[in-house]
Amino acid sequence: MQPASVSRRRLIGLIAAASALPLAVACGATAPAATSVPAKAAEAPKPAEAAKPAQPAAAPPATSAKPGGSLAGTKLTILTGNSFVPAQDKLVDNMVADLGQQTGMDAKVERPGAQMAAKIATIIESGAGGDIAIMADTDPFLYGDKLADVSEIASEIDKAWGGWYDVAKQSCIVDGKWRALSVGHAPCAWNYRTDMFKAAGIDKFPDTFDELTEAAAKLHAKGTPMGMTLGHAGGDGRSTNYPVLWAHGGKEFQKDGRTVALESPETLKSIEWYVKIFKYLDPASLAWLDPDNNQAFLAGKVSAMTNVNTVYLAARDAAATDPEKKKLIENMDHANWPSGPAGRVASHNINLWAGFGNSKNRDGQFAFFRGWFDKKFLVPYTKVGQSYFIPPLADIEKEDAWPDDPKLKIFRELNKINRVIGWEGPPTRAVAEMVSKFVLVDMYAQAVTGKMTPTEAMKWAANEYKQAAAKL
Repeated sequence: MQPASVSRRRLIGLIAAASALPLAVACGATAPAATSVPAKAAEAPKPAEAAKPAQPAAAPPATSAKPGGSLAGTKLTILTGNSFVPAQDKLVDNMVADLGQQTGMDAKVERPGAQMAAKIATIIESGAGGDIAIMADTDPFLYGDKLADVSEIASEIDKAWGGWYDVAKQSCIVDGKWRALSVGHAPCAWNYRTDMFKAAGIDKFPDTFDELTEAAAKLHAKGTPMGMTLGHAGGDGRSTNYPVLWAHGGKEFQKDGRTVALESPETLKSIEWYVKIFKYLDPASLAWLDPDNNQAFLAGKVSAMTNVNTVYLAARDAAATDPEKKKLIENMDHANWPSGPAGRVASHNINLWAGFGNSKNRDGQFAFFRGWFDKKFLVPYTKVGQSYFIPPLADIEKEDAWPDDPKLKIFRELNKINRVIGWEGPPTRAVAEMVSKFVLVDMYAQAVTGKMTPTEAMKWAANEYKQAAAKL
């Protein structure tokens, strides 16, 4: 399906609403299959404090850059965000500098921060200001052929890395062409306090949704409730709630991406489960924004919540001089999502590299992409991030890219169960609109607060989806 053209004002609004700041999100959205089986590799056609992981020896060179001609004298501007693992930013800067030295290209990195959305929209419209940008989730479907066709590079990467996971294809291929290359996803685990769980008589993190409800009741009785984000949090609102829908067998769309499938017995079961567990959760989680679950967990107000690894990394880094942080990391761990009637799934933020179709330096774009996905760069980049972002590539499993810390071990499994928002359909503009309006989050919130019955909440949300789909 070819994306319709949009005005610059509409474009800026969609970007700002639908995309979390790439490479700088607390927790986010996305793998096919409604079972606990990991997505297979396929053939190609709130942040806490800044964490400081172990420093790499040096930035590896982008030795595989193979531009189609001489790049001497050309310019390449790469727009990206700030990682919550600052050492990753240094690796990126060094790789781009090395690429420039090898090719004679004037390559530079820019980090526009809060102006990223507006800058991308301006480049799409004017063709000036940048050549490559980090994007997220639904963006390839929003921009379509405004982005460069990178199918050639995707095929090279597929062969070099033993195949892409299916989630990469689903988020990057539009109308049969790769319009982006998946950087990876930030796995959102359950962060939990082992001491509080033991005090409530719970020896391990629950493995099913029914067990999660039982655990929540015990923790609530001890005055240490769990929390699940039901506020309008751009990252955690998605990563906490989409898995609930999917694990119960619910889905937003049919495979055509146009037919709304939200109104179903499976969706209703997911809402009824939420109503049941919510009476044991911290009621403040109804208003949580992205930083709030982190703060509640750090303050000991909740015994468990969902987040990426940044809470733990920051606390671990501070533990040497902060006794409270030392106590925290000694008494916390991470767990996979529980399994529901339809399996074990998760919703992680997906980041993507995309080249602007109107760039005058296509060879430079390809040189950067080859440099990024060179194992000499991508393996240490992933290792330094301590599983903050994990590439959706099969051979990453064989590489020394994983944290040595046993409390981060579960992120390796979380990497395999990511699913694209909009499932079973592609991540269309309608999906982006529903994310930006927090419709799925509000569906659950309306029901758990009693403002609507579960059936009313489901019908309300389905109607919102139908209105969005009608615009496609």
